[in-house]
Amino acid sequence: MVVKIIVGAVLFFAVALAQDSIEISNRLSNTTEPVSYELWLETKIHERIFDYTGRVKIALKALEATNSIMLSSEGLLFYNQTLRDLMDNNMKINIAEVNENLGFIIFSMEENLRIDEIYILDIHFAGSLHRIPDGFCYSSYMDEHGETLYLATSHMHVTNARKVFPCYNEPRYRTPFTIHISHHPTLHAVSNMPVAQVVNNSEDSATTTFERTFPMPVNLLAFTISKHAVQTRFFESMNLSVNIFVPKQHLDEVNFALDYMKFCMEKLRDFVNMDIQLPKLDSITINDLLLTGLENWGLIFFNPKNFLYKENVTSPGQRMDIVRTITHQLAHNYFGSIVGITWWNFFWMTEGFATYFEYYFGNEYLPDYPLNDMFCADFTQRNLADHSLLMSPALNKYIDDPNDVTVAYGVFDFAMVSKAASMMRMIHHLLGTETFRKGLRKYVKEMQYEAADAKDLCRSLQEAADEDHALPEDISVEDVISSWTDQPGYPLLTVMRNYESNEIVVNQQRFLSARDEFDLDGLSWYIPLTMATATNPDMDNTKPWAWLKKGIRELVLTMTDNKTWAAEDWIIFNVQETGYYRVNYDTQNWRLLASELHQGPPFSIGTLNRAQIIDDSCNLAYSDVIPFTLALDIIKYVRFEPDYAVWLSASRHLLSLNSRLEGPSYALFFGRFLQHLTEDHFEKLDVFENANGKDTVRNTFLRPIIVDLACRSGSGKCLTATRIMVTAEALTGHILAPHEKPSVYYCHGLKSADEKTFRYFWNKLKTITNEQERSHISSSIGCYKDFQALYTLFLELVSPEFYHLYTALERFQIIINAARYGNGPVVLEFLKYNHEDISKIFTFNNRMEQTLREIGDNILDDDIPLFQEVIDILFNASHITSDQVIRLKINLDYHRTWINENKNTIEEWIREYFEPISGTAVGKIAPIAAIIIGITLHVIANILVR
Repeated sequence: MVVKIIVGAVLFFAVALAQDSIEISNRLSNTTEPVSYELWLETKIHERIFDYTGRVKIALKALEATNSIMLSSEGLLFYNQTLRDLMDNNMKINIAEVNENLGFIIFSMEENLRIDEIYILDIHFAGSLHRIPDGFCYSSYMDEHGETLYLATSHMHVTNARKVFPCYNEPRYRTPFTIHISHHPTLHAVSNMPVAQVVNNSEDSATTTFERTFPMPVNLLAFTISKHAVQTRFFESMNLSVNIFVPKQHLDEVNFALDYMKFCMEKLRDFVNMDIQLPKLDSITINDLLLTGLENWGLIFFNPKNFLYKENVTSPGQRMDIVRTITHQLAHNYFGSIVGITWWNFFWMTEGFATYFEYYFGNEYLPDYPLNDMFCADFTQRNLADHSLLMSPALNKYIDDPNDVTVAYGVFDFAMVSKAASMMRMIHHLLGTETFRKGLRKYVKEMQYEAADAKDLCRSLQEAADEDHALPEDISVEDVISSWTDQPGYPLLTVMRNYESNEIVVNQQRFLSARDEFDLDGLSWYIPLTMATATNPDMDNTKPWAWLKKGIRELVLTMTDNKTWAAEDWIIFNVQETGYYRVNYDTQNWRLLASELHQGPPFSIGTLNRAQIIDDSCNLAYSDVIPFTLALDIIKYVRFEPDYAVWLSASRHLLSLNSRLEGPSYALFFGRFLQHLTEDHFEKLDVFENANGKDTVRNTFLRPIIVDLACRSGSGKCLTATRIMVTAEALTGHILAPHEKPSVYYCHGLKSADEKTFRYFWNKLKTITNEQERSHISSSIGCYKDFQALYTLFLELVSPEFYHLYTALERFQIIINAARYGNGPVVLEFLKYNHEDISKIFTFNNRMEQTLREIGDNILDDDIPLFQEVIDILFNASHITSDQVIRLKINLDYHRTWINENKNTIEEWIREYFEPISGTAVGKIAPIAAIIIGITLHVIANILVR
């Protein structure tokens, strides 16, 4: 067989070079289309052989008289191909051209195919298993005996199917598949559909055949070959068998996922009014999955730390992540699987719904958790920052090069997904729940088993809006949606009040964060205007009160019977931040809002709008739209703020300021200010979790935010407490860090710990098997401050000898958190001399760009030349794109310029802020000996209790 493959490969390339070049585009030729596939694959992963052989029979239809067939293919070796019609008449077929860069192969025939006739193309091929995520892949994990086992798995998203077998790798093609997988009898294969039969070929080989799939795009095809154990549960309400495949030692950790899957599937079914349409649903955990999950139809892949639940180990935050991840993947059953998309640029539809529903349905299952608040205060607000550059792409930007599709989908991982999800939330609120649900039911019913585009979605939502009179007659759903999907960025709504006439003038323009960028295109949007005032502080009504239409720059608003305000009243636009835009006010209204917030609780302004006021004012200040002192006058109120969601927004900006203002004067100015904002919260919450278990969920989430900020501010009590925590755990083995986000406590404790303590946590990371426990350490061990010790750790991350000790995601977590917590120079040296090994072991992707951005945000002047050198090295080695280089350099230039222009002003503001209490202690600072004694007694008490 090997000889045949080699000979075939030689002939393949000889033919490819000999043929005249055929002009091709980045898209398939559209002269033929697939009708069905039958695929055979054989792997010997049990022997750690990373090659495989395959055969595919494609039933295809000729759409025109053509003498060529164009398929997607990349990195495969072909050693035989035949073509026949349904009367078994063979046609001579040759390989005419291969384009590895664009991922195509063209077969040519001596005679034309006949229009509308069906042909069978039979191809034998071979390929290699790649490290996940790249087509047909392998991953490893530890079994219950500590032995390293390997599994083989597909990873077809987005255009990776072409790396597994020759196919029509475009989402518009939906066909049925019949899959046969040959493997060792001690392993089992799973795929999209139930097993039809297993045939034992020999002592060393068995073939699993699966039932024929529904018509679906090739990127949803999935299969794995592993030794995982299985737990099965039957959901009677859906007549559905659900199987969970995990390493045997984790079987007792899948019950939470099973319980929630039942809840979520029932909620989704009721929401869209359609059953799940599957004969079974399988899920499998894969350690090296870079994503939280992957939504293959009928066989979902999960990262273990986002799926497995272990009592007394899994934190509340991780529990929430599990719920979100499962919801996302199950929502794709309707949005992505039952209803597909015509081309990759419509991924915003499938990903937008799946991501929005993470929070919407997750909040129903975990009503005490701040999921809805987090969507706005974390998810949407971070995304608004990502889409504020002139080069930000539109959601609907057309891409046809498969390499660009892959890059775009990597970026889509956060920036594009969150914009799409935020837009879905906006549409939900402006239509109302019943109309929104009615529209989605129409969409799923009308487009089931079809490939849809934006017009199909808009049509269904419009029909529902017309029936319920949900929109003004002169505004359509398509008008609104297209203004956010077909254009880059988003608007800034500027609100100017006439305090004598009580008129309000609102105007729109594109918001750009860079001061030297201008919107020469004059973009505008359909903006739903919602409003609350001190006289009418209704924070629940999110239906538009008025509209600022596309093409209209300015609108004058006057009082109505149910919307009134006086000159001394504050006003707020964008209630609950349901609209995807920022708001700026005249200075007087900003000061009225600040005055209201500084009165403290109970607040008249709702939680999400308090978070919005902080986020908008800080981002406007960063961009010189308002003075930064005005933003500081607002954010200083958070010393009275009890709500987690507001602190989530505030901490993001306080951390940004913290990194910008570090230096010799830090302790005297910003460190002092930050400690002042957090000290009362720190005393109230305590660095240790509530021993009586009486914490609210929100306080559980809030504590690590306060501890992180307090420790960064230089709080002696915080730093001493966290150092004692990690030292005591290293000495006794008892975990003293609070259950929620131990990584925060480990990180600050390790900053000043000794090498023995660092080695304890490094060794612990290499020995524990629970993915959630591991994530606490992988997210914090990079905080240790010794250059050589960290560099040695980084080298182990790229050593093939230690490949099995870390997942790809853990490698990124260790490096990015080192950059985030002041160890950028170590990371830069590591990238400079080891980038090729990094590329081989865990690849460069959007996570690596995030790492470089973290370095740029925390870099000191002396390290800038090395940073720029590393960026150039990575670009020249094709690890990062030119767009990524531009973004990184814009970010760095902006960061340094901002510091030079604003640091003195901010420090002067802080000096004046503290003058009224000059001579008094900023915090409740006890002598350090008393602090150590008190904390030590607390630690000992915890050890005795545990």
